[in-house]
Amino acid sequence: MQNVLVPFDGSASAKRAIEYLVEFSRVFPNIQVHVLNVQREPNLYGNYVPATMLNDLRNGAINHAKKLNADAARMLDAAGISYELHEVVGDVVTEVVAAVKRLGCNTVVMGTRGMSSLGNLVMGSVATRVVHEVPVPVLLVK
Repeated sequence: MQNVLVPFDGSASAKRAIEYLVEFSRVFPNIQVHVLNVQREPNLYGNYVPATMLNDLRNGAINHAKKLNADAARMLDAAGISYELHEVVGDVVTEVVAAVKRLGCNTVVMGTRGMSSLGNLVMGSVATRVVHEVPVPVLLVK
């Protein structure tokens, strides 16, 4: 675990994943962490949506993602861990897979349950899909 991707949604489970990396960094201080917040595409209803409105919705989603990532940044700053923050709009699992490849991450560390109320009982549906779709090891933090 040298170049780690952390899908981060601000949930308690996601914060525990950051806390795990803080502890891990005490033994391996040279890790690089990439914190990724993915906001879903806005649900639009109707036949026509002006491009400016769609742009405003996406910009609002990115601003929200930045606010959530700021929590992870505070935790990582306090521990002196090197990190980069990433905010995107799209499908969560697709964006996690793309980020792993684009950033050269060799591990994904994530919480088992996110902010969504949907998913299966034992492990969140996003975590389940990430485990199956990313090409690197995934460490799930309860």
